[in-house]
Amino acid sequence: MNQPPRHPYFDDRAAVEWHRSLADAIALAQTNGQRLLIVVSTPDCGGSRALLERVFPKEEITEELRRGFVCVAADSRSLEAGVATLLGSAPKREPTPVCLYAVAEESGPRLLFSTAGGRPPAVFIRDLTDAHARR
Repeated sequence: MNQPPRHPYFDDRAAVEWHRSLADAIALAQTNGQRLLIVVSTPDCGGSRALLERVFPKEEITEELRRGFVCVAADSRSLEAGVATLLGSAPKREPTPVCLYAVAEESGPRLLFSTAGGRPPAVFIRDLTDAHARR
């Protein structure tokens, strides 16, 4: 049985399927009519660990992520060019984790907004809802 790709550093208890390629994530998001959620982190970031291991596995968050988002795991120490461009245009770039919410368009991803630092569950679910409401 094939297991969905896991996050490279943290155990989100298989909350979502993690992509490492922005191009692959964009193609999937366009096909499924979903938004992109790019989580920029490092393996030693406590805020990233808390977000991914404590917040992502919550049932209501997992459901919203699976239904509405294609998730990308990005390491801030070696960013893919497209992720670096999005991060460079984000007003909030630190501390990690940085969550980049984007729309997958034909011309490439378009940043909707970003958040930086840890997020409690109630705030994170609001961020997800906000990402869907923005055009």
